[in-house]
Amino acid sequence: MSQHATLSRLRRIALPLLLLTGTLLVTAGLFFHAQNQGLAHIRQNAEASLSRYIINLRHQLARHRDLPRLLATQQQLKALLADPYNPQKVDAANRYLAWVNRTMGATDSYLIDSNGITLAASNWDQPNPFIGNDYSFRPYFQQAVEGGQGRYFALGNTSRVRGYFFSAPVRQNGQIIGVAVVKVDLEDIEGSWNDALQDILVMDEDGVIFISTRHHWRFRLLPQGNALVPDQQLLARIQGSRRYENAEITPLPLHNREITARGNQLLTLNGNQAAGHYLLVSELVPEAGMRVAVLANLSPLKTRIARTLVMGLGGFWAIAALLLFLRARHRMQRRHERELQQAHEALERRVEQRTRQLTDSNQRLKQEVEQHRQTQDQLVQAAKMAVLGQLSAGINHELNQPLTAIRQFADNGRKLLERGRTESVAGNLREIGGLAERMAAILQPLREFARQRDAGGAQTRLAQLRQGVMVLMGGELEKRHARLHWPNTYDSLMVAGDLGRLEQVLVNLIGNALQAMADEPAPRIDIDVQASERQVTLRVRDDGPGLSEQALAHIFEPFFTTKSTGLGLGLSISHRIVQSLGGELTAANHPQGGAIFTLVLARAHKEPA
Repeated sequence: MSQHATLSRLRRIALPLLLLTGTLLVTAGLFFHAQNQGLAHIRQNAEASLSRYIINLRHQLARHRDLPRLLATQQQLKALLADPYNPQKVDAANRYLAWVNRTMGATDSYLIDSNGITLAASNWDQPNPFIGNDYSFRPYFQQAVEGGQGRYFALGNTSRVRGYFFSAPVRQNGQIIGVAVVKVDLEDIEGSWNDALQDILVMDEDGVIFISTRHHWRFRLLPQGNALVPDQQLLARIQGSRRYENAEITPLPLHNREITARGNQLLTLNGNQAAGHYLLVSELVPEAGMRVAVLANLSPLKTRIARTLVMGLGGFWAIAALLLFLRARHRMQRRHERELQQAHEALERRVEQRTRQLTDSNQRLKQEVEQHRQTQDQLVQAAKMAVLGQLSAGINHELNQPLTAIRQFADNGRKLLERGRTESVAGNLREIGGLAERMAAILQPLREFARQRDAGGAQTRLAQLRQGVMVLMGGELEKRHARLHWPNTYDSLMVAGDLGRLEQVLVNLIGNALQAMADEPAPRIDIDVQASERQVTLRVRDDGPGLSEQALAHIFEPFFTTKSTGLGLGLSISHRIVQSLGGELTAANHPQGGAIFTLVLARAHKEPA
């Protein structure tokens, strides 16, 4: 295998690998960016929600925080503690506590003696009242009898209702003689939160969930740290504290738990209810003895990542496609330039071969060809490759007829010399000289046309044009036994344009018509002339097979041809010549058969200077 083939194969493999590598890198970058941004957004929302909930929780608890201390100052409660078996004092205390309960919106209010026995309660007239119950084991009682303000949340062992307990010692003469307790229902706090993508957890210091927006998570245990399963000794201690009485304490169904590099704690829950991925954000509320947490569902993160990947990869592939398109277009342009350069060089070789065959009488033609070649080089530097290709081919195409006529006049002159007809020979030589001058005249307009310069106001009489075309095409018409019908009715009219370029256009149209009628036994070409105040119209019609739809669509494009020979440049050059003269050249099929080319020229009303 050659080195060039190996390099080509490596280039073919490198591009797909580069695109694949780029796609993987972009995908990875977009994924991690979207994940980090999404987690940061979810964490920000969760922290804001956590702050709002803690503020609300503190506000709700603060409403009843000082109520036990106020109750501890009431004389009717102190009187009952001094005389606990007095029915009138028990009734007065019960009714007072019930009134306080209704007024302050507490769940329960009750009075406990120094031994932990309840003497009076706001629910004295309800089923299962607290009166007579022993609450000496409750931490809020123990905190109060030691002289402090008790705060505790637990499941009521009588009411089986969750609540937060505030307590204060009742003092008489500096001695603690009892404890006043207020219980606050947490249902209202729990029900005030409603967010489909966030769940609230309120836990004790052991991680037992006491308040939750999901009912089935109540009394579940969220282990501390990164543990998935709680310590069995911890479970035994919780059950022994009677804080939640007979409620079954089971751990949350954690499947996975991790802390990311950015400090985000991610949880994965199993089970039939609320299974999924969550972000955990929590904060300790020390004055309430609880930890409040928000579990934010990460399902929106998948949507965010997917949307980012779709948009990012779409943008990446759009840019990649644009770069590939530009690369392909650049390669096509380079290939096209090489092809044009090769065509240009081939045309130059053909021109050089032709020019070497010309006699000394064609020296001026050689100079014009050299000037034209130099003009082509300048146009190559100006990125006008296509126009130079047309002009180089046009020289060969349009000079073929004058050269043929020169050869015919030269052959006839030799025969006339042999016969001694010197006067006729002189006429032939004059015709040859005229044709040579006309060939030079063809070159000059072609060079000017290539530069897109104006014709300079030249005018031509139709009689001159008709005579010149008949001279140029006479031999070819005779050779093909063809008839050219061009009435001289409008010979006196003047048209805008120089004779050489107008002859070039008509010679090309007549030559194409003759080639189209090559299989016709009696070919005929009709040139019809019509004039108006501003325009002169010449219609060149043949009796050939006409033009196909494809040919009509591309007839004036460079290098388009329906013939087996030729470069397909004649009609393109003719079309541009007519345009440079301010005219119009169109092609169509005649309704009665054959092709018809319509040449519209501007009419001139003044004699040329």
